[in-house]
Amino acid sequence: MHETAILEIDQAALAMAQALATYGEEMKPLLDPGHLEALYAQVVNLRRVLLGLEMGILYQDWQAPEELLQQASRELLPVDKVATRIRNAASQGSNE
Repeated sequence: MHETAILEIDQAALAMAQALATYGEEMKPLLDPGHLEALYAQVVNLRRVLLGLEMGILYQDWQAPEELLQQASRELLPVDKVATRIRNAASQGSNE
């Protein structure tokens, strides 16, 4: 059940990120300065939390570089695919 919830919330967050990218410039004159940037940062943070939930308790133990986690949080891919990519990158890094 929680897997479905994670993926559905992530889909909504992806839709929000895409809408902000598409309509952000159009909305800037209507909102307080920095509001869209703050909203986008909150969406990115939500996706990062969802990524942690998707990866499970081992999220902190994957030893994935911070820049990879930041990039993955901003990408417009579902968290299950991002988690797989990070797991693969982390396991390749530990094999080297």
